[in-house]
Amino acid sequence: MGGIFDKFKLDGRTALVTGGATGLGYHMTKALAEAGATVLIAARRENVLAEAAAELNQNPAIAGRVRWTTVDLTDRKSVYALADYCEKEMGGIDIYLANAAFDTNQHLANITDESIDDIMGVNIASNVILIRAFAPHMRAKKWGRILFSSSVSTVVSSPHEGISMYTATKGALNALTRTLAAELGHDNITVNSLIIGFFITDLVRHAENLLRETQGEAAAKKFMEDFVGMSALGRAGTPDELEGLIQFLCSGAGSYVTGTNLAVDGGMSIMLRPNGMAG
Repeated sequence: MGGIFDKFKLDGRTALVTGGATGLGYHMTKALAEAGATVLIAARRENVLAEAAAELNQNPAIAGRVRWTTVDLTDRKSVYALADYCEKEMGGIDIYLANAAFDTNQHLANITDESIDDIMGVNIASNVILIRAFAPHMRAKKWGRILFSSSVSTVVSSPHEGISMYTATKGALNALTRTLAAELGHDNITVNSLIIGFFITDLVRHAENLLRETQGEAAAKKFMEDFVGMSALGRAGTPDELEGLIQFLCSGAGSYVTGTNLAVDGGMSIMLRPNGMAG
């Protein structure tokens, strides 16, 4: 095609997507690989990783560029091992997409010390460790992309409780986005975060079905309506709607965008009242 479309190409770039085998992470991986990057996906479940990589690699536009390795982001040794793997097997990482997240859905009064450590470890500490490991490679090449998956719960209250620690750590990523962008910008490394709203993923469908089984159809319906009703568009997002934005922010096309917390939420973060309610 040429022209502007060439700026979206990622040929020769290497990427790591944590949690890149399922949900929105799968579509993030797909977007990067289709743009030409060699993408490493990392998570805990070997069978899920292998299945996702095999499926993605069957796509002619990807042509075998998706690799996988296991990691337990609650375990510092495992995080350091992932950083070493990226250096030795990938030749360093040009694009880091920090998508993995952890939550226990425990109310603040009931949350355990172990849960606090795990949430902090996965959502914050592992990202800092990995970025510290990847930054020298990015600086040497004078090119890098860091993108965090954050949450709309950092800017508006969720209709469901039990996510205080999760929201706190995602809010920390929003702040880290700005400070790292300033720290790394002179080396042509951009840092951004996505304020992600309500998307229809397997995890959402699982939660909906669990409510249906345990509390009945009305509870499952309310669960969906509570979130959809908070959106200016009056609907949930579909995972493929994230793919173009991922390619933009992680390629040359987005080279002048850094330090942003970008809402990808169907307008949820701008709403003061449920969608459809008379003004």
